[in-house]
Amino acid sequence: MTAPDGSEPWCGREQTRRLHASRDGAFAAVVIDYGRHGEVYDLSSGAVTLTLENDGYHSATVPFSLAFTEHDGRNVLLYRRQWSLIEAVDPATGEVLAAMPVQEESADWSGYFQGTLHLSPGGTRIASDAWCWHPAGRPVAWNLGSWLTEGEGAWRTGNGWAALPPCEYYWNRPMAWLDEDRIVIGGLGEDEEEIVPGARVFDVSRVETDQWGHRNPVEVATFGGPEGAFFSADGLLFSAGADGLDIWDPVVGARTGSVPGFVPTHHDALAGHLLALDPARRAIRRWPTSGPRR
Repeated sequence: MTAPDGSEPWCGREQTRRLHASRDGAFAAVVIDYGRHGEVYDLSSGAVTLTLENDGYHSATVPFSLAFTEHDGRNVLLYRRQWSLIEAVDPATGEVLAAMPVQEESADWSGYFQGTLHLSPGGTRIASDAWCWHPAGRPVAWNLGSWLTEGEGAWRTGNGWAALPPCEYYWNRPMAWLDEDRIVIGGLGEDEEEIVPGARVFDVSRVETDQWGHRNPVEVATFGGPEGAFFSADGLLFSAGADGLDIWDPVVGARTGSVPGFVPTHHDALAGHLLALDPARRAIRRWPTSGPRR
């Protein structure tokens, strides 16, 4: 079983195990956040199908970059093999299905340390909570569907690459896709020491090129208040702060409801529930993101 390696934490980021699972329940992965290693399991047999390892270059700064998705009727595992490159592989065999091209300094996507991966609800786009020197957190997004279909060839035209605004020393931040085009990131400010609770919404389908040639998605909403982990369903934003869950309309930036004392850590999008562990009762509490609620 994959285990923390005992390395000295970078800026308090302790190595911990994290569990990921494919949507159909066929595969699971156990990885070490802020570490180098992980394993993929076939849940029908319990067998380890893949042993994962990244190159270790500044891996202590980010959670282990990994996500499951589906393409052409098969499961696909996305993970960071090298500090700046994500690969798509078959979780049963390790066959490489698509890879980001080796980066060059002139490429739009060069120089980013890939972090937590966030899939859009329909799986057409992906965002990485990345950082770049000096260091500054700067999430990046690209077209997942075209990449998995065309492979490296998709990158000849940039593959929909867009970089969100940088924030000095601040990454591993709240983040969620509202739909296939809009993504929301947490925190208002341009430096870790100045960050206050809030949300910024960007439309990655609308990109403006700045004077330096960077492709920047259009910011369509900014509002204060949301903090903690972010989740999304039915176009709404859910923020899990220390005191409970808040519900927001991200178009107008208004809080529309709250669930005091309920602090979810996971979202079961298929069942339409937010989930929170209840250690005292050794149970999982759940709350519906749509329809009748109780």
